[in-house]
Amino acid sequence: MGREGARRIFIALICCVVPAAVLPGTTSGQRAVDLQVGTWAVSGPNLTLFSATYRRHVTGPLDFSLTGVGLIGSGPSHNSLVGVGPGIGVRGSGKITPYAGAGVALAVRAEGSPDVAAVWDVGAGVEFNPFSWFGIAVEVSRYVEDDGFRGFWNLREDDRRGWALSGRLTFRWGGGAGAPARTGAPRRTRPVEMADPLPISEGPAEPLDATSAALAYDIVDTAIEVMGEPYRWGGTSTDEGFDCSGLIWYAYRAHGVDVPRVSRDQARAGRPVPRSIDALVPGDVLLFADGGTAVTHVGLYIGNSRFIHATASGGVRVSSLSADDTVYDRWWFQRWVGARRLLR
Repeated sequence: MGREGARRIFIALICCVVPAAVLPGTTSGQRAVDLQVGTWAVSGPNLTLFSATYRRHVTGPLDFSLTGVGLIGSGPSHNSLVGVGPGIGVRGSGKITPYAGAGVALAVRAEGSPDVAAVWDVGAGVEFNPFSWFGIAVEVSRYVEDDGFRGFWNLREDDRRGWALSGRLTFRWGGGAGAPARTGAPRRTRPVEMADPLPISEGPAEPLDATSAALAYDIVDTAIEVMGEPYRWGGTSTDEGFDCSGLIWYAYRAHGVDVPRVSRDQARAGRPVPRSIDALVPGDVLLFADGGTAVTHVGLYIGNSRFIHATASGGVRVSSLSADDTVYDRWWFQRWVGARRLLR
């Protein structure tokens, strides 16, 4: 099979991977498609690296991926490889996002050889996210050809191995870790839930033990899974949408934690947390007020100076808790008046 045949196979792999993004069971939470091109430096002629990846958030920083990969040479004697296989990765958050991952693909020779090979890879990169739905990255990876699929720990001397430098474009939907695209002040949520001033508790919040911290991360994951759901005043489910307090009620109740339903009561629950990002832990309920001490909005802190909340203008989304970020995020930071820790 020549280079044209390899190109057709690779296009077919892309057509197999991308539709997986819309299969049943992938309709909530963060998903992404990555398109990558680079150069694999091996002994002998270098090969061009192409890949198309469907990526699905699993929990915390972890994601699972399915990748179609092509390592294509310029001639029939270069032993081009095309294949598909799974991978796992970890990702940071923010506008500048570090990430790392590893995977293996079952591959065939593009030149028509009956041999089956594995392509193992491990790599890391840095991604710039100018929009919540789009990122661009530079990645350095180590690729290893495993002829006969014996395992990367049992390679032959003539199995090719080398470093690859590549660029990657990422397209996300269903929420994401990038910077929000909205730049103006958000529309107000319907201000009928809260009217009471901020409560004062007798004792400050205490650090969470290991069990409670693990539970808090599970609660955060549940909230992230409904990213992109619409806003609806009084909503508490994926069937009807969420309002700000309904999202927090839903995430906690999913793990057997009974919390108040409305924001004025959530603002009284638990123990107070100082208004300092360093004092926050994932799972804390953030309190916002507009023009006074009466709480007008709540959100769920998820770590790394970010919180998830339901807004009338954007539904369930992630925002940054920063005075130096976009106009949209500064709007929220200026109205952040405190936090409550509901777990012990």
